[in-house]
Amino acid sequence: MGNTFSALERVKLRSVVAQLFGDCASGFVFPIKYKYIVEESTAPGVAVLFSVPKRLHKRANRRNLLRRRMRESYRLSKEALRDVAESRGLAIKIAFIYVSKEELTYKAIDDAIVNILAEIQAGC
Repeated sequence: MGNTFSALERVKLRSVVAQLFGDCASGFVFPIKYKYIVEESTAPGVAVLFSVPKRLHKRANRRNLLRRRMRESYRLSKEALRDVAESRGLAIKIAFIYVSKEELTYKAIDDAIVNILAEIQAGC
């Protein structure tokens, strides 16, 4: 699959979104809050969701920019977590929520995403 970000890797079902925003494991690495679920599954893999609240960033172009930065960082860093999930037969679902009021650089977002993926991988 390489570094692509296919539709299979996105969280789309309302039930899964409700599960993620309900009671599940979570953490915070500035500027991103994350929530995740790890389950044993016959179809192992990683699925993600990216969110930038409208209440923090009123302009759609800013929300889109921040989501694009998070997606790109995840896309380039996902290999290790995906390999762990597939080797152990786990289905991992992650929600990344951007919580800073400032628009940070790609480098700051990338550092946070890499740290989050390392923490989730250590917890599996």
